[in-house]
Amino acid sequence: MRRLITTNMTEIKLTVQAPTLVNRDFVKPTLCGPGPCDVWPSVNEALTKPVISPICDEHFYVLDDIRAGLKYVFQTNCDTVLALSGSGHGGMETVINNLVGPGETLLVAKRGFWCERALEMAKRYGINTITTTVPMNETFSLQQLENELRKHRPTALFIVHGDSSTGIVQNLKSVGELCQRYGTLLLVDTVVSLVGVPFFMDDWKIDAVYTSTQKAFSGPAGISPVAFSDRALNKINNRTHQPPFYFDVKLLSQQWNCYGSTRVYHHTLSSPLLWALRQCLQEVIKETLPRSWARHAATTKHFLKRVEQLSLKTFVPKPEDRLMTVTTVVLPKGYDYLQFSKYMREKYNILIFPGIGQTVGKTLRIGLMGVNSTIQVADAVADAVAGTLIALKKSSL
Repeated sequence: MRRLITTNMTEIKLTVQAPTLVNRDFVKPTLCGPGPCDVWPSVNEALTKPVISPICDEHFYVLDDIRAGLKYVFQTNCDTVLALSGSGHGGMETVINNLVGPGETLLVAKRGFWCERALEMAKRYGINTITTTVPMNETFSLQQLENELRKHRPTALFIVHGDSSTGIVQNLKSVGELCQRYGTLLLVDTVVSLVGVPFFMDDWKIDAVYTSTQKAFSGPAGISPVAFSDRALNKINNRTHQPPFYFDVKLLSQQWNCYGSTRVYHHTLSSPLLWALRQCLQEVIKETLPRSWARHAATTKHFLKRVEQLSLKTFVPKPEDRLMTVTTVVLPKGYDYLQFSKYMREKYNILIFPGIGQTVGKTLRIGLMGVNSTIQVADAVADAVAGTLIALKKSSL
């Protein structure tokens, strides 16, 4: 049915009537899944700062501040450091499509859900993809990676540093040196690990890295920092393929004034997200990286002790392979992981998640990161897990 609206000038016929949008009551839970997590109070405040023009001086001052902070958290002196409009998937797509072209080879160290995403993205660009695999709760050895690099001589190796689908942290020391030996670029996902566990881009000879703000940064999703080494920049400047305009690092680096001589318009970045990222970086800088790493390690180790006291097992057997931001917990036989997560949300207002991809039905994924990486939150989650174990065991009898 068409509705007629009369104005002073003409009659407008609308084919779609205005909907009724009803506000719903919502009690925010404590976000203790694999992400997003709760945000810093100062970041909530930063989100209310004024919207600014993408071509005014203040906008570029904010970009300069963010770049300085990102160099610190990535631990890099490289100049090609910026943040993308988009989630962590945007960062993944950017590092892949800027550095690997159609017909070139990407070796993917395949273990969890995010490696599958990288494979899917690469295939859509006509990239030749090959994989090397390990069990879901194990890490890749240098020998395994070197065997694949020697055999295939790929353009790039993609590997996940912190894997929120499995609770694994991958040791990256010496991987970059191996890649350089075989003429391969090293691309790394740090979405759930950066600022939560040690990471050294330059020392580990990493060529491209991306992260996102809704994990250990304790910010909102929607903006994703990336960084490229000088080796990677050389490949970008000499590539024969064209990545999508929106993700083209050649163009983005001009907008972000990465080389000190350009302040050009590429697209309109979200002012609230820029302010939020800047504030996230201020929180990290105030605490310092070593203290942030230590806090996450202490909180997760305390939580793991509580888990052991409940006679629960962790999905990752080796302590050195366990991620300090997301812990994967195995429930006793007879418990349903989805039901367990729902009960904790309804009874304790704590949000955790079951497995994803190949870990569905195998793990709970519990995140203690960013502002939620405290002993108080860890104890609240452990108490809720204990109560849920009792309640669901009783209900099943």
